[in-house]
Amino acid sequence: MAQEDQELLRSVIRSIDKKIAWEPLSSKDDKVRINLRLAQGETVVEIPSEEVEEAHDGGVARNKLRERLKRGKKRILDAGPPYMPWVLPKIEPIGAPGPRGGWGGGRR
Repeated sequence: MAQEDQELLRSVIRSIDKKIAWEPLSSKDDKVRINLRLAQGETVVEIPSEEVEEAHDGGVARNKLRERLKRGKKRILDAGPPYMPWVLPKIEPIGAPGPRGGWGGGRR
């Protein structure tokens, strides 16, 4: 990734939230992959490199890039707590069913 692209991404991500940590990952298939991290979690956003090049001109393309990165932040914040299958619900015993008697079946 070129230095100009990194500066553009840094300014756009900083305009969304100053607490987002990000790092570019190895790109494949002509896409830019960015790892976004917050205290709540992290996600990977893939952006076509054409969109990054168009965003240098500003205007609509830059806003489109910003919206794509904001969706990545929203994905982090909307993620619920991880499912923990090893935590089972508490089941309390209800006791023996009804009164029982001895030899006579319980009636007197």
